[in-house]
Amino acid sequence: MNRTLKHALVCAAILLSHAAAQAGEISLYTDVNFRGRVVVLRDPSDDLSRLNFNDTASSIRVSSGTWEVCTDSQFNGQCRSFGPGEYSSLDGLNDKISSVREAGRDGSSGSRPALELFSERDQRGASAPVNADRDDFVTIGFNDRANSIRVERGYWQLCSDANYNGSCRVFGPGSYDELGRDLNGRVSSARLVDPREANRPRGGDNLVVLYARSDMRGPGLSVNRDVRDLVSMNYNDQASSIVIHEGTWEMCEGSQYNGKCEVMGPGSYPDLNGLDKSISSLRRID
Repeated sequence: MNRTLKHALVCAAILLSHAAAQAGEISLYTDVNFRGRVVVLRDPSDDLSRLNFNDTASSIRVSSGTWEVCTDSQFNGQCRSFGPGEYSSLDGLNDKISSVREAGRDGSSGSRPALELFSERDQRGASAPVNADRDDFVTIGFNDRANSIRVERGYWQLCSDANYNGSCRVFGPGSYDELGRDLNGRVSSARLVDPREANRPRGGDNLVVLYARSDMRGPGLSVNRDVRDLVSMNYNDQASSIVIHEGTWEMCEGSQYNGKCEVMGPGSYPDLNGLDKSISSLRRID
């Protein structure tokens, strides 16, 4: 065997070994606590009936990769994602799984969902993908379970009650290791919103209007309640002038009402001096 061919074969073997090491692996068990019959998958299965395992799984062990499991064949129906770990029971999915695939390895599931919910902080534990408005997380088996999220696209309003009621907060693109006291383990609905929708005044009450340019010019943002972080409305460090129609408000350069703050009463403020392009949070104090 010549040296060139030998070298090529060695390289191919290394590449194949690396690919195998990177491939994910999931084990499905017929009974809870990893008991009963088991099927081990390293490739997608769009219909588990071919393996005589349709609507049979009651527990899962993920050795590597992130896997999406769905209640219908062809990766349809209710779907949830599972990262590496052991899942001794499958709330809402017990004896219902019909198709399984590793995210990012079969082409169709390569892109992350617009919103991904995680049962534990720091994007860990069981997960559920969301790509459209969900007025009740009971339908996806994830009610009152989310403790962290990842937003890949859009601005999402998460609420503690079904039908977008209760305590709500808007999250823009990024990873959120925890959801705050009002939402940790309490999220029941989520929907896509305009970046400013969470603070859009109800009933036409524009208590405060922020403007992106001096003299009340440029894109405006209407506010009628406290805003802890203008990042959530895509308006952080943008205000250069303000009109206050009602109440006394505290404007702060840091989120959560931190940093330098100024108190402003009703009136027009064509320029903001030291707070120009620096406001990150505001709240009514009177």
